[in-house]
Amino acid sequence: MNLLQNSVIILTGFLLSEMLVSAGMHQRLIELLLRHSGKNLNALLTAILLISYTLSIFISHTIVVISMIPVINRLLSLVQQKDEKRIAASLLYLALTFGSNSGGMASLAGSPQNILAIALAELFKFDGRHLITFFSWLGTGVPATLVLLFFGRAIILFTAKPFSIPSLFSETSDASTILPHKPLLFLISNLLLIGTLSAVQFFLKPIPILFSLNSIDLCFLLYGTIFLFVALILPKKIFRMRAIFMNTIFLLLHLLGFPLIFISRLSRELESRTGIPLKNVYRAIDQFLERIFGRVWVHCFREPMTSIDRPNANSILSINVIIKDLPYFGIFLLLIAGMILFALFKAGDNPVTPEVDGYLLMLAKSTILNTIEPFGNHFIQLLFLIIVIIFSSELLSNTALIVMFTPLASVLALQTSLPPIIMLLTITIAASSAFMTPVATAANTLAYGGIEHVSLKMILLPGFFMNLIATVMTALFFSLLSWLMS
Repeated sequence: MNLLQNSVIILTGFLLSEMLVSAGMHQRLIELLLRHSGKNLNALLTAILLISYTLSIFISHTIVVISMIPVINRLLSLVQQKDEKRIAASLLYLALTFGSNSGGMASLAGSPQNILAIALAELFKFDGRHLITFFSWLGTGVPATLVLLFFGRAIILFTAKPFSIPSLFSETSDASTILPHKPLLFLISNLLLIGTLSAVQFFLKPIPILFSLNSIDLCFLLYGTIFLFVALILPKKIFRMRAIFMNTIFLLLHLLGFPLIFISRLSRELESRTGIPLKNVYRAIDQFLERIFGRVWVHCFREPMTSIDRPNANSILSINVIIKDLPYFGIFLLLIAGMILFALFKAGDNPVTPEVDGYLLMLAKSTILNTIEPFGNHFIQLLFLIIVIIFSSELLSNTALIVMFTPLASVLALQTSLPPIIMLLTITIAASSAFMTPVATAANTLAYGGIEHVSLKMILLPGFFMNLIATVMTALFFSLLSWLMS
């Protein structure tokens, strides 16, 4: 069950990134970037691009963006001039989003949309779906996205050419620039384990032994359970049952209180960004949570909880610190965009006739089919289809586009001479290849919401050219893959 395996990979990837942050890797990374860039803006942008790309291959690109936002904001805090800060924020945004989106397309676990494609392939019973694993996607995705990354770097450096930001490199420090070895070894060992298990799944294709789960599924399930226990519940110093119980209660309290915590944190960010006075809202919520958490803690352990924001020193990762660092404004933008799109897609949808879609879906489907049909060349048809999907993703949710186009995969496959499973993958990658607007992908939205002073005017043109390059590359890659499979 590839869906289970990839869910475990995404969850453990997020916790891995948080472990690196808790070990101070982001601060060491800043020092390393500033020292070894030699006061060269191009070198700094290249480093951010490569780091976000590499991490997004093994960790979901949205999680990588969330983890890299503190690094970007710390770099921006070094910039004093307002104009320089706007330029630096925009360039770093481009490096982060180009790298994370490209890396997200390079592996099956790199993007939630990739997991969705696997689920849809199972739902529609596409032939060849069993060949899509973490290992097989990685083997074809990395070479293709490296070429895309090369063009992305060229676009970013061309955009940065007229600018210099001397204040970014003015800070000096005697802090060590050597990255901690233990967290890096821990990261590498976990990535090797995930890669090995996925390779075994791809080559051996083990049969189910417990319900629908095979031996590799059970290994992933055991691995994810152990990882969660070690990261959030296992005592950090001395192994005691009381400490395990305390860590468990601490975790459950924050998970149950997360809806209220979300509203409180979002109110703070909305107040700082829009100026709307929301202090009474988040103060009332914080007081209510402290009262409830305190009562539960006293009842369980006969001691007061000093503050719900205080990190849990008894566990490797503290759940409240993870919750605190989430980019709530970016998540809020994703929710708003999702609700608007849901309303648009459901407009005119009659539940009595479920086979008939809403007005927007009917219009989109008929327009696509009628437009590409006159083109006689299959490659031109595929190229046009990808252009439509990529630029539609700039305004619509890429997840919604994948769901909308998947039922058409078989029809589109006949017109473009691609197998249905290859057409589904083409739709998925095309929907994730939008680099232009902040709402194009979840990674773009989170980065735009988490990085202040980003200039919309400055990021649109580089994203437009990246879209064009991604269009041609996607068409060429899947045409070649289809030819090799035939």
